[in-house]
Amino acid sequence: MRAAAALLAALLVAGSAGAAGLKGIKGDDDRVTVAASEYPWSTVGRLHNGQGGHCSGVLIGPRLAVTAAHCLWNRKTRRPMPAIALHFVAGWERGEYLRAAPVARYEIAPDWRFGVAYGFGPASVDWALLELAEPLGDEVGWMALGPAPVQGQAVTTVGYGQDRKHVPTAHIGCHVTGRLAEGAWVHDCDAVHGDSGAPVLVWDGGMPRLVAIHVATFSRDGAPSQGGAVGVDAFGAVAARMGAAPRSRPGPLSKPLDDAVRARLDGR
Repeated sequence: MRAAAALLAALLVAGSAGAAGLKGIKGDDDRVTVAASEYPWSTVGRLHNGQGGHCSGVLIGPRLAVTAAHCLWNRKTRRPMPAIALHFVAGWERGEYLRAAPVARYEIAPDWRFGVAYGFGPASVDWALLELAEPLGDEVGWMALGPAPVQGQAVTTVGYGQDRKHVPTAHIGCHVTGRLAEGAWVHDCDAVHGDSGAPVLVWDGGMPRLVAIHVATFSRDGAPSQGGAVGVDAFGAVAARMGAAPRSRPGPLSKPLDDAVRARLDGR
């Protein structure tokens, strides 16, 4: 494990025009690059799968993270990946990171089935809780679970998308647009391949609270693409049993949030 030597200061870098063609970018690319060392971004990490791929995830307790269940599927072997193959890397930025730990075990949604065709139904239960071998959250912080999303709610997503996989990018001020009959929530946040498992958070009283995780991009009946998310109401009870924290908090390795970013999160 290698500690970050020099993570960049807070930057807000507009998304490239070329990203507009990526699945999951809804019109203009509204993502900005954020500093991985700053809280709450320090709680977000890359889930490395030992196969050269990654998903996103977020710490919700000292040694508990949440991500998308489909990230645990090995397409080559057609079997779920063992926990020993997975590593959660918090605060990843251009090859440096704050802390990392292997996954000791994981739990998935009871109704999730690996290897079946993906759709609106599977998206509604596409979650996995990762128990880490070390309490990374004690050093980099975590996000507490909030209430379930609400239609029209302003949210922020942040993850490690395929086009900028070595830096965290956030879409600040996007919205929950509704809920499908199958149970998945939909949003208009820009999120691409690699962002699966990324937190969908609200900014409440100067602190983040997790309301959902991003899991998919889909469209229905020819409508424009929308992001799919699993609300915390789907996994909150299991998360509480596994050690989810009741309140959000930064860690000693977390840096204060840049004032310009805080202003955007506050809606100023």
